[in-house]
Amino acid sequence: MNKSTLAGAAMIAVAAVATPAIMAWSQTPPPPPPAGGPHDPGGPDRDGMRQGWGWRRWAHDVSPQQACVDRIARRAGFVATMGFKLNLTAEQKPLWDKVLAATQTAEENQRQLCSQLPASAEARGKETVIDRMNHRQQLLQVELQSMQQTQPAVQALYDKLTPDQKTMLDRPFRRG
Repeated sequence: MNKSTLAGAAMIAVAAVATPAIMAWSQTPPPPPPAGGPHDPGGPDRDGMRQGWGWRRWAHDVSPQQACVDRIARRAGFVATMGFKLNLTAEQKPLWDKVLAATQTAEENQRQLCSQLPASAEARGKETVIDRMNHRQQLLQVELQSMQQTQPAVQALYDKLTPDQKTMLDRPFRRG
C-alpha cells in the first residue's frame, strides 16, 4: 500500500476527529473593542449592517462547554455529509457503519471532556491559562486515541472505495 493511499485513509479520520484540535486552540474570545469604536452601539461608525449580533457577540454569550459541544456537532455534520456525498454501494455501507460507530465513540469521549468545562458564559473569563492548557492537553490525548481507534475502520472502507470516491474523500473541499 502506497503513501497516498494511507494518506487518504487517514483523511477521514483527521476530518472526523482532529478538526476540534484546530478549532479549539483558544477558548477565550478576543477582548472587546474600545468604547466609541465601530462595534460600539453608540460609536460613530455604526451602520445598519452591524448590529452586534455577529461572531463576537455569539462568542461572549456561549459557555465554553456549549462551544465545545458545538464543535463536536459540526464535525458530526461533516462526517454525515461525506457519507452522503460518497454515494456508498451496498457492499460499502457496512464498512461506513463501522466508521460511524468508531467516530461516535470518539465523539462521546470528547463530549465527556466538554462536560468538564464551565457551563456558563460568565465563567469563560475566569479560566486560567493553566486550566485551558490542561483541557487542551486532555482533548489532544482523546483525539489521538480516537484517531488510533478509527483508523482501521477508515482503512477498511478506503480499500473498498472506487477511484472517484477516493478522490472525493482525499480532497473533500476541492474548489473550482
